[in-house]
Amino acid sequence: MSHRLTYKILLIALLHLFGINLLFSQSTPRKINFRANTLEYDEYFMPGVDRFIGNVVFSHEQTIGYCDSAHFYKDRNYMEGFGERIKIVINDSTFLYGKFLTYDADRKLITISKNVILKDSKSVLYTDSLVYRTDTEVGYYVTGGKMLSKDNVITSVVGHYYTPLNKIVLKKNVRLKSNQYNMECDSLTYNTKEETAYFISRTKLVSNENTIYTLSGWYNTTKDIALLVDSVELFNKTQHLTGDSIFYDRNLRFGIGYQNVIIVDTAKGYIVKGDYIEHHELGGTSVVTDSSLLILIEEKRDSLFLHADTLKLFFDSLQEPQLIQTYNHVKFYRNDIQGVCDSLVFFVQDSTLIMYHNPVLWSGENQLSADTIRFFMLDSSHIKVQLLKSSFIASSVFEEKEFNQIKGLAIIGYIFEKELTKVNVIGNAECLYFILEEDSSLIGINSSATSEMTILFENNEVSSITFFNSPDGLLYPDKQLEQPDRLLKDFAWLVNYRALTPADIFHTPIPRYKVLPPKDKYKSD
Repeated sequence: MSHRLTYKILLIALLHLFGINLLFSQSTPRKINFRANTLEYDEYFMPGVDRFIGNVVFSHEQTIGYCDSAHFYKDRNYMEGFGERIKIVINDSTFLYGKFLTYDADRKLITISKNVILKDSKSVLYTDSLVYRTDTEVGYYVTGGKMLSKDNVITSVVGHYYTPLNKIVLKKNVRLKSNQYNMECDSLTYNTKEETAYFISRTKLVSNENTIYTLSGWYNTTKDIALLVDSVELFNKTQHLTGDSIFYDRNLRFGIGYQNVIIVDTAKGYIVKGDYIEHHELGGTSVVTDSSLLILIEEKRDSLFLHADTLKLFFDSLQEPQLIQTYNHVKFYRNDIQGVCDSLVFFVQDSTLIMYHNPVLWSGENQLSADTIRFFMLDSSHIKVQLLKSSFIASSVFEEKEFNQIKGLAIIGYIFEKELTKVNVIGNAECLYFILEEDSSLIGINSSATSEMTILFENNEVSSITFFNSPDGLLYPDKQLEQPDRLLKDFAWLVNYRALTPADIFHTPIPRYKVLPPKDKYKSD
């Protein structure tokens, strides 16, 4: 019998004699400790290597592991573990599984491969090979991995798992699938305890309703809330949204947009801009403040540009805009009509607009003002205007040196293609009008007053006046009507505050004082 065989038999006998449980390397705490059913040592074939077989338990400092068999290289403080289900206890709730491992105890480095599973209380990670440092409790893979966390599935080529932080950093072809969104990016940080994904690169989120792009932000998959930051874009069937930052709560159907927010809805025909936008989907409302702008796109007429300190939009169940309310410093522009006021209500479906608190409206050469103004956009060319209380219409004559004026308690006007065609004046009707020759020389000045009158226009000139009661009126030669008498009471010429371009709606709002014409008279030929 050989010396080697005799040593092996003696060792097996001793193992059985002491209950088949032995603890080795007790004298050197830094060495890996083992317990197993059997210890084998072969000086000839594997010098310096202890072979542990059956129910192997190994420990080193805070690391404890289990395997079917192990090779321990004593001089290197290095081991190899084998088994169908190798298990390493990282902490009370985190475990690492595989079929083959190496452990460099001096470097505190574990490499585990073949059907690797890293499991904690919130998630399970699957990969083919994982490197884990026991001192920092950080593991990483570079050959592809898949993590399951409640209703989420995350895949990537590279992953770094930070056990104390419950965090995994994923890189290269990252894909996250949840109940609500599918996510694609090149870099992602995921907190397994909070179940929150943090975007750190260009990210694409796809749901049944929309597609979103962002450069950074976070998404809590449990609470279904997200904050998207930096170059955010959202697309759905009808809308395109851009902005610097977007917060969205899917459960509440509530979102907030910050800085440079633009919503374009080509199907419903509107564009909304602002630096702060709230959208309450369940309530069917949106509130826009801070550089707010609403553009209503019409197929048969020019677009309407509307600005105010606050815009509030009301939608129906299909997200069709129904009502628009605006507050403070309201100003709007359309090619055929412009206006300013302090508050405004717009009924989208029937194109009815109501202006409150010092409203002024311009169409062509005419300035219209009253306590309240209503106008109805009947079609692409026709507008009906109602001036209620303190109603006034003025237009310039002789390059704003003189003014045609109409005044009454209420005025109903009709506008066709930017020109005033008809006016009904109801209650305390007054009219002051400059009558001109064909060469624009002054014939005289008509000043009339009655209870009601109807005025017809052609080419921005009076063609006829109908008085419903006996009028009090005269035709004055130019020199007989003094300058103060050429202005009806409450006249104010406010054309400097008219928006001549869409950009003008952001300029200074209308002041509350009168702007009077110069004192010098225009001399007729």
